[in-house]
Amino acid sequence: MGFWVVAALGIPAAAVAWAWYGLAQFEAQTEQGKAVSAGTTMAGFAEMVGGVPLVLAHLLGLIGLIVLGYKGYGNSGIVFSVTAVLIASGVGIGVAQLLWAGELFQLGITNNTYVP
Repeated sequence: MGFWVVAALGIPAAAVAWAWYGLAQFEAQTEQGKAVSAGTTMAGFAEMVGGVPLVLAHLLGLIGLIVLGYKGYGNSGIVFSVTAVLIASGVGIGVAQLLWAGELFQLGITNNTYVP
């Protein structure tokens, strides 16, 4: 029972993690023009502020589910755990794509941030 509760809670957690990743990408893109005019760059910001928490959320969820799954279902629980994380992440990507108008992985790719 606990395994399935945690697996179900992984869906909104993944949606938040992916939306946060999009927010970090958006922040890096919109602030790049100011950073360039100040003689610096936003390179690496999105990876640190959005990517690292995203990876940590997936790893913590996977480890927690593997522990619960193995206790409850043996070796099959490991397969259930990986499947649950993949499904939750897929749903999270879908939600974040909706929030970011389908541009989660392309935020600002066509924007010109040059500030003379």
